Amino acid sequence: MPNGVDKNWIRLCATIDGFRSRYGRWPTRVRMWEMSLRDFDFLFTPADLAKICSRVSLVADDAAAFIAEDDLGGSFNYGDGDSPKRLRKLRAAEWLGVTPLHED
Repeated sequence: MPNGVDKNWIRLCATIDGFRSRYGRWPTRVRMWEMSLRDFDFLFTPADLAKICSRVSLVADDAAAFIAEDDLGGSFNYGDGDSPKRLRKLRAAEWLGVTPLHED
């Protein structure tokens, strides 16, 4: 489990990759704890955060720890430990098109 300053970025990307691996499409939103969501204010410029949010909605939900969903009923929970069986060529970090200001 990631533990560095960019841990929630890694978790976000793994959640999105897991969803895409399972369904073959990108999620429309990722629900996560409010505290985790606040890390992105430190990790990204406002422009980069807006870029992320133009691809996927980041929703504060203290009942959810990194759950990717879409409007078709697809769901992937990072916390279930069900890592992606196969990853597509385009990974979440590339799809989102941003790099954290701080990485471990």
